[in-house]
Amino acid sequence: MTFRKPRHLVLALCLGLAVPGLASAQQPAPDPEGETLYHVAIGTPGEVPLVAVNGGPGFDHSYLVNAPAWKEMSARRQIIFYDQRGTGKSPPARGPGDMTVDRMVRDLEALRQQLKVERIDLLGHSFGGIISMAYAARYPRHVAHLVLVGSGAPKPAEHEFLFDKLYPEIVSAIPPDSSPAGQMGCIAIDTYDRMSYYDQRNRALESGDAGTFSQEVCTEVMLDAMKLDLYPALARLDVPTLVINGRFDANVSPTVAYKISKTIPGARLVYFERSGHSPQVEEPEKFALEVERFLDGGVKK
Repeated sequence: MTFRKPRHLVLALCLGLAVPGLASAQQPAPDPEGETLYHVAIGTPGEVPLVAVNGGPGFDHSYLVNAPAWKEMSARRQIIFYDQRGTGKSPPARGPGDMTVDRMVRDLEALRQQLKVERIDLLGHSFGGIISMAYAARYPRHVAHLVLVGSGAPKPAEHEFLFDKLYPEIVSAIPPDSSPAGQMGCIAIDTYDRMSYYDQRNRALESGDAGTFSQEVCTEVMLDAMKLDLYPALARLDVPTLVINGRFDANVSPTVAYKISKTIPGARLVYFERSGHSPQVEEPEKFALEVERFLDGGVKK
């Protein structure tokens, strides 16, 4: 079973399944097998494209590309969307070693090389924010701007959800799932989708293909992600950063965005007062304005 319209961070982070450990400091060569990720580009090509990293893990790019905010933004810049390894039309994962945050970072670097650009503007939504932060920490010289939208916590084992606090009567009715996928939050429950909006009427603003979801990829990547702690690396990050969060995001507590903004030097924090987990859907005009204003600002050399 798949989500009707998959669009949010997996739920496992709220279970507190902490596994000690840090992200690897090694920088192995990207894409050693010569494989390339499936990607699509919209808008006008420029010197620095905006690469948008969708959430999940286990979703393809479909839900993110359907957001209404990109129509206005693509008139002024090129935006790249891609399917992460093991999802959509990208190469399949060959085993657990291919379903890690480290592999996703190396795949993203391989995509940058394939695009033949020295730097990219990088935008990550939900779990895509974790991938984007990990990439920026490893390859800061290749990131002109970093935009984090409803991003998962840099230490996923400490992520904060608000589902049970905002919707206790709904959460209490969801049956427990003790399977590995259930423990990692890689479950297809449409109820969580309904709790991810500030205004339920805004669900209709997304259109097009709902995309696909791989429970196997989600479970394995989440098991790996629970080992991460990106906070020390982010405290040293020298990349212009914009942190965006919906004020009523049940999937990512506003406290997560606040802590990220206080950790990354010079980061700017913007809360969207009429949004849940997807400001690019619920407040597309404001979203486009804030992101464009940020991307058009000064870039550190």
